[in-house]
Formats: sequence, C-alpha cells, structure tokens
Amino acid sequence: MAGVTSVPDPGRVVVTGAHGWIGDRVGAALQERGWAVVGVSRTPSKAGSHRPGWTWVGTGPELDDAVAEAGAVVNLAGRNVFEQRWTPEYVETMRRSRVDLTRRVAAALGRHAGTAVLVSASGFTVCGDAGETELPDDTPASRDLVLGDVYADWEEAALEAPASVRVVVARLGVVLGPDHGAFDFFRRPFLTGRGSVLGPGDQWVPWIHVDDVVGLLLAGLEDERYRGVVHVVAPDPVRHRELAAELAASAGAAVGDVEPVASVRARLGPAAEMLVTSQRMVPRRALEHGYRFRHPRLDGAVADLVVRDRA
Repeated sequence: MAGVTSVPDPGRVVVTGAHGWIGDRVGAALQERGWAVVGVSRTPSKAGSHRPGWTWVGTGPELDDAVAEAGAVVNLAGRNVFEQRWTPEYVETMRRSRVDLTRRVAAALGRHAGTAVLVSASGFTVCGDAGETELPDDTPASRDLVLGDVYADWEEAALEAPASVRVVVARLGVVLGPDHGAFDFFRRPFLTGRGSVLGPGDQWVPWIHVDDVVGLLLAGLEDERYRGVVHVVAPDPVRHRELAAELAASAGAAVGDVEPVASVRARLGPAAEMLVTSQRMVPRRALEHGYRFRHPRLDGAVADLVVRDRA
C-alpha cells in the first residue's frame, strides 16, 4: 500500500458491520495483512458460520470490552439505506443504528491502554447538493439532505472520541462492486433495455470501486498521517450522464430517455436524493498521502466489474 509511513504491528481489530458487503471484504483484507479480526454482528452465531476464522461478538457489553482491548476499530455499522422506503421512523432507525453504536465505540476506545484508532464511515450526501463546487476533504458537513443529516450526526459521534483516539472519518462515495452495491443497481436497467439518465444528468457522481474503498479504509487504519475527514472517492468524478453512457456501453445497450427529477422522487421517495443531487468530491488527502488507486478512471473500473460479473 503506497504512502504508509507508520504501520502498527497487526494485532486485534474490531470491525463493526463485519457481516455486511463492505465489512466482509475489509475483514478479509485485514486478516490477509496479519490482523486478528473481531467481527461485530447482531447475530454473531450466524455470522460466525460464514467467517469461522474470526472472533465474533454481539452488540451487548462484550462489544465495549472487545473494543477497549483491541484499540483499533473499523466502524461500518448501520442499517442499510436501501432496506426499505425512508419513512420518518426508518430515518431515525438509520440514525440510531449508526450514532448510538459509534458513541459507544468511541467511549470504549478511550479505555484502551495506549493510543487507539477509529476509522468510521460516513457518506457522500453529508456534502449536501453542491452543484459544480469542487469538494475537498475539509468540506464541512451539511444537513441539507435527509441522509446527510444522519451522516452529520454519525461524523460528530466519531469526532467526539477522547483525545487518545486517532479518528478518521471515511466519507464513502457511490461504491461500485461486482456483486452488490451501486453497480448492479445502475447497470441492471441497461441489461433489460430500460436504462435512462436520472434527473438532470449533469449532477456529479462521486463514485469509487470497492477495491479502493477497502484499500483506503486499511490506509486510514494503518497510516498515522490519516486524520479527520477523508474523502473515499475516485480521483475522476463524472457526471451522471457519463456514468449512464459507460454502463449502457458495457451492457451493449443505448441510453434511454431522461427520467425527470419529479419522477425519480415519486418512485423512490426521499432516497432519490442519492441519485439526483450533485457532489463533486475529490480525494485530496488520499492523493497527498501517496495512495495509488487501483481503479482511478470510470471506464477501467466498469471494465473490471463487467469481467468479474461474467466470471
């Protein structure tokens, strides 16, 4: 991994959300690098059957003890934003599942005997609907969007950790992966001949390949130069119409008509904000620290994912 100047001896690391799509990949990568992974799941016995080589704990007091002992956490816990329609009640469920657990983890890390590290996720909607403005890592959190408001609370909970904890807030972009995530969501309509440009089409999409999500989360954990907010996005943001064209070409299809913003919002409700708003995020800190992206350009990332999908 490029740019790492201070890698701690791999010890125990707690991964919340370890049974999820990204958490499972992160845990596997950490194990390959010599870390002893402690996975956190609401159903640890079920999760343990999938990754029997990891230690598994639930979300009771045993979680706080595991965090205090390990002193290193990758925090990816939170209810899936695509699990159901965003009713006011479910928005609060998404908030509590992130904020409450993060506060517990941050407090428990303060009990660790030495310097601790917390790499805690956030998401691109915390930047608001920013139009053409370029958004570096020090962009303040915005509460203008529904999920952005949730993520702002999530970031605050992580940043309130004791001074003995090095905190990295990883603002994830639109994650493209071969078996889950946004790639399947965006590409599937083109495979059935019903793909279109969503909303205005000129909105910026802060995409990133899942391989680089894992790489940057590990960099944040192992490299002491990473502190504060880090934009976990590719260095080549694209407009939505460019994403649609690339996905259409990969599916051997044409881009269909534009779906108006009002139609997208009627179909998806508040979750439409993730598709029709604009975030021109750039990963300045990752580049300054020498991180080398495996998939810096959209065309190469899509080509890689298509090959994996066929396999």
